[in-house]
Amino acid sequence: MRPMEIRPASRPLDATVVLPGSKSYTNRALLIAAMAQGGSVLRQASFSDDTDYMAQALRTLGIRVEEDRQRAEFQVAGAGGSIPVQEASLFVGNAGTAARFLTGFVALGHGTYTIDGTPRMRQRPIQPRLDVLKSGSSSDGKTGA
Repeated sequence: MRPMEIRPASRPLDATVVLPGSKSYTNRALLIAAMAQGGSVLRQASFSDDTDYMAQALRTLGIRVEEDRQRAEFQVAGAGGSIPVQEASLFVGNAGTAARFLTGFVALGHGTYTIDGTPRMRQRPIQPRLDVLKSGSSSDGKTGA
């Protein structure tokens, strides 16, 4: 695979992204919308335990997330890469995607955040991700996790 340079946008984006009905894609889109500045509407969203846990975790972090299951939509008021609350306990059930994404996301915050799940979730491997976040370097040895 050839490397591709991705440059930051030089102006606000006005785009429409068609989202397939996937819980994994929906969780990714929820997190991206939470990090964005301003409002986002996610259409053709998937509603499942995993997306319910992600949406609730974002709400607990102070991000406004509204859902319309009839229309298969989420509306998210992005916080521009910040986390509005300084302390939160997030329960993700058995949602591995939510646990992994939220672990990186809360590293942007300035506070104390606890992520927990079912007993089975506690057995899933997440320690390498935590080690990288604690060290401030990537798995390839470069700084800036």
